[in-house]
Amino acid sequence: MGIEINRIVKLFEALQHGDCWIGNNFKTTLHGVDAVSAAHIISENGNSIWHLTAHIIYWRTTVVNRLTGSSNPPPFADFLLPEKITAANWKQTLHDFEAAYHLLRTALHNIKEEHLEKPTVRKNQTFYELIMGCLQHDAYHLGQMMLVKKNI
Repeated sequence: MGIEINRIVKLFEALQHGDCWIGNNFKTTLHGVDAVSAAHIISENGNSIWHLTAHIIYWRTTVVNRLTGSSNPPPFADFLLPEKITAANWKQTLHDFEAAYHLLRTALHNIKEEHLEKPTVRKNQTFYELIMGCLQHDAYHLGQMMLVKKNI
């Protein structure tokens, strides 16, 4: 694994459950959030923590697909919520969230550094742009989760 790929993996690692420069990470933010709180929407057109968690799972899966040469979307809907808001369903979503992180991490480990500037299956997008876009996307939604959690 190249030096730049290693740096990128460390940034995702910090955002997921490490010492993130923005002062918080997903693990800390999601800690102590129960199913009812996770499903709570604080504004009329807003998203819940659950929606945002599901959305990140969807997009991390999309990124993994693109990193591995597939343009197929994930086999589930974006912002997917279960039919019932239960502790078991929330626990499963959190498990899926962690699994999506590990799939992304594995896909990143398998990228050759010289491919970072090559195009992905999406027109006009390099592997580097895809990966950095995912990191920015995740950080943006982490901030939203922090705001929602503060207001529930």
